[in-house]
Amino acid sequence: MKQLAARVLLLSMVGCTFGDCVGFARAQEQRKPELVKPESIQGCYELTLSAWRPNLSLGEDAVFVTPPPRIQLFAERGTQGWESKGYVVKPAPGVEPSIHRGSFWSPKSSQSIEIVWTTGFSGLVMILKITGADLRGEARSFWDFPRRRQKADVIARKVECEVAGTPDSPGQVAPSQVDCQVGEGQPEIVAGEGWGPVRIGATSETVDVFLGEGRRSRKYSHVYFKDYALKGIQVSFENDSGTVHNMYFYNQQRDSPEFGVFCGEVDKGIKWQSSVERH
Repeated sequence: MKQLAARVLLLSMVGCTFGDCVGFARAQEQRKPELVKPESIQGCYELTLSAWRPNLSLGEDAVFVTPPPRIQLFAERGTQGWESKGYVVKPAPGVEPSIHRGSFWSPKSSQSIEIVWTTGFSGLVMILKITGADLRGEARSFWDFPRRRQKADVIARKVECEVAGTPDSPGQVAPSQVDCQVGEGQPEIVAGEGWGPVRIGATSETVDVFLGEGRRSRKYSHVYFKDYALKGIQVSFENDSGTVHNMYFYNQQRDSPEFGVFCGEVDKGIKWQSSVERH
């Protein structure tokens, strides 16, 4: 009888403990905060930032805390680079990108989100609350070296995502499509070198002779950019020497509708349709 009573007591204790654990787990699950549904806020927003506080007179470094003036939030998760840390955020159609190498956004609560722009070293973070159709909050700078962090007020007003211009609203008009039949003898992209005469270290004049006169766009502390939109190429040049610093090839992805499709190929046979598995 004593052994039976001990077993009953032990079982009741185990059952009690198990029940408490289940109850605790359910309580924790119920307390898990609800997050913003990405589909509810996807779309384009026009950003307005107040002056940064304190005023540090950043000079040329101001580009590191300057986001695109109009952005587009997507309801899809990023898969590459910094985007893989959250959902996709890009400059709105027709808007030039900022200096940042990566960007992403993520829900923080049922009524707020966080947007990050980074060069990999410096950038800014926005914490924004949903206020009707718009977003409002605060931006904070961050640096990879000792410098006081700054704050600025942010208003993100929801706007239409204009893809192309119209007779009444010229906007950004996508260039004419070109026939991407690659002929024999056309140069191929060589990693670390370039594409034919468009090579690291080539002069701006050499590139213009090969691609036609480019349109100067952004300028930063060490480089400036020229767009060769019909060819689907953008090239950055060193400010001091006027020689090629880097080059970018486009295929009319969502954040660059003003560029045509680059028709060249890589020396390893990689094309726009190539998969990661094959190469």
